[in-house]
Amino acid sequence: MSNKNNPIQSVKVTQKDFKDVSSPKPNSKPIREVTKELVDKLKADIEQSAIELRNHFNTAPNVPAVLKIRLLENALAKSHRPDKVFKDTTCPIIGTADFGVLLVSANEDGISQLKTRIQSTAKSIQPDIAVIEEISVFSSDDRLHVNSFEVSNFNAKKYKVHLFDHLKERQNERIKEYFNNSTAQMTLDVSFKEYSSHTSFHTVKVQNQLSIQSLAKNIAVRSIEEMPTYSPSDFKIATSPVGPLDSSMLPDPLHGFDYPVVAVVDSGICRTSKQINKWVISRKSFVPEEVVNTSHGTMVGGLIASPSSLNYHEEGFPNTQAKLVDITVFDTSGNASEDDLMEMISEAVEQFQNIKIWNLSIGRNEPTKLNSFSDFGCFLDDLSEKYGILFVVASGNHNTFTTNRSDEDKTRESRVSSPGDSLRALTVGSIAHKKNPQSASKEGQCSPFSRIGPGPAFTPKPEVIHFGGNCTENGGYAQIGVLSCGPEDQIYESVGTSFSTPIVSSIAANAWQSIEKTIRATPEKVKALVIHSAVLDCNGYEYATGFGKPRDIDSLLYCSENQITLMFEVDVRHGLVEFDRSPIPLPSSVQDKGKFKGEVAMTLVYSPPLDQSFGSEYSRVNISVSMGETKTILDEATGELKTSFSGKVPPLPSNKKDLYEINQLKNSFKWSPTKAHKKKYPQGTSVQAWKLKMESTIRAEEKVPITPQKAVLLVTVKSINEGTDLYNDTVRLLKTNGWILNPITITVPVTVTINA
Repeated sequence: MSNKNNPIQSVKVTQKDFKDVSSPKPNSKPIREVTKELVDKLKADIEQSAIELRNHFNTAPNVPAVLKIRLLENALAKSHRPDKVFKDTTCPIIGTADFGVLLVSANEDGISQLKTRIQSTAKSIQPDIAVIEEISVFSSDDRLHVNSFEVSNFNAKKYKVHLFDHLKERQNERIKEYFNNSTAQMTLDVSFKEYSSHTSFHTVKVQNQLSIQSLAKNIAVRSIEEMPTYSPSDFKIATSPVGPLDSSMLPDPLHGFDYPVVAVVDSGICRTSKQINKWVISRKSFVPEEVVNTSHGTMVGGLIASPSSLNYHEEGFPNTQAKLVDITVFDTSGNASEDDLMEMISEAVEQFQNIKIWNLSIGRNEPTKLNSFSDFGCFLDDLSEKYGILFVVASGNHNTFTTNRSDEDKTRESRVSSPGDSLRALTVGSIAHKKNPQSASKEGQCSPFSRIGPGPAFTPKPEVIHFGGNCTENGGYAQIGVLSCGPEDQIYESVGTSFSTPIVSSIAANAWQSIEKTIRATPEKVKALVIHSAVLDCNGYEYATGFGKPRDIDSLLYCSENQITLMFEVDVRHGLVEFDRSPIPLPSSVQDKGKFKGEVAMTLVYSPPLDQSFGSEYSRVNISVSMGETKTILDEATGELKTSFSGKVPPLPSNKKDLYEINQLKNSFKWSPTKAHKKKYPQGTSVQAWKLKMESTIRAEEKVPITPQKAVLLVTVKSINEGTDLYNDTVRLLKTNGWILNPITITVPVTVTINA
């Protein structure tokens, strides 16, 4: 049980916490032998590419084309980047496609120079040549992401077209001019749309299949796909009225009480339901009233307003409440195109900039790609950065309710849907809180319909889960679903990630409001607090359930007597500098004969620079964190004393198979802006001096950011023995050692006690 006298403590970071580090040795040994056969093969690839592009360069010599460079699987790390081969004088790297597939800008002279470079015998270039597997032209098949041409009316179908970004203004102008001239000759209906600083594309309406296939041959085009449509995640799952709604289940807001507010982007909250409308403070609708179906949006709103009371105060539902801003974007069809949704959400966020938590219980009927992030996800990332807001997004639902599926089937068919891949959003899956003899999941298991991770580039999505109900293999959910208010003051029952998501939104909104009274609230801090509260109770990260289920608001913000949580907000510097807080003194309540006996948990959240052109390398800065032991040892060769460091708290998940980049992505969430570490030492571990460190790594081709990377880190130290006063012991010890601490909150929002 958390003690409200024991708030999480924010630690002041000082200049003394930053240390210079030595430069790593450059990679000088080739990953494999550069044989004559390899050079001849790559030379032939380049010659074939030149032949395929000859007609284009004859007609448009100033318009660059694009080549694909496939690397060895064990050469994906930044240290193996072949930037001595692919550079401005040959074919510079402009992005990535799949894992280990580089995209390079190519003109006729550059291809010729590349051929010469590949044949170089210089020792400095050999490591770069060694990592190259294949060189080929970016083709029509690479551009065309259309599932089927079996449509009856092409003219009514809208396509989304991305052009290549060659990272140089002059070349990009030529690309745009070439595309505009080409499409004008084809008499296509083309328009350019820009929705945020990094989200823009062309929309195209075509007359026939031939038009799309011709467009796929256009050198300027990077991708063509049908315009995606989105719907409320559970719109097609029936909602069942189970009885009348009254103030015992959804109480009236207390007069004069300051509630947090959540914006609900959905199908609308019923305008004529008296009880739920006491919680609605404002509305904005993009849908005519005669074509509004508010069943879904009303349920979502109710689970933000008062999730516990609506579910009879069942254990596990948080005792949080929040008011609502109703943003109606879906009509009775339950569908909206991506471009329309972006316009509506942009306008709504601009109007309600003071609202910091936005609930999006929406998604698609298919998973995101594993090697690239969706436009919608990137769009939310842009808005989050611009307005300082946190989107709480559903992981999405699939319609295969059976649990008898292989792990391979689950990860292929049931991965999170867009926009659940948004890196800066908090993505929520669903677990079952009830069962019956026919239900497909047991209590506490992932709900049978909930989409699971990983997200693109093996990012941890969803990060957390909450109660979204259970169902049978036939989709039945009577008495095992989630309850909320529906239209016309009725109680409805349903299931879906749409209903686990607003519960987490309610928690996040209360956390934001609580901490902003004492420290500056940010999306990263709130996201870290919610995830960390789940990490404290989890046994490890799982693709199905993320880091687990977040705690209620008081346990999220406050500590029990036998543990302490510290918050660090660090401006992690780039280059040869690391954050180093050491030594970290720990009290006797976790010490036993020189050994640390306890548990350490860490959660790291930051918002890195992002670049969609780099596909799976969308996140451009990696912050790593480690807590471990420093030792002073004698270097026998030099006779000097040296300090060594070894991490003692492994990442979740911690099954590192090897050091290949692909396995670090899968098993350590490298480059993910959300990371967690956890380790319990019931038998103790001998540590001379604890050290906490963070350091930055920048992607290849990424310029060193002008400003440091701001990162939020939560560290919990817990005693394995109940009855200790670790919290107060640690606070006193840290202050004695000169640490400056400030509580992140002083009060918890009081919720209404419902009369039976």
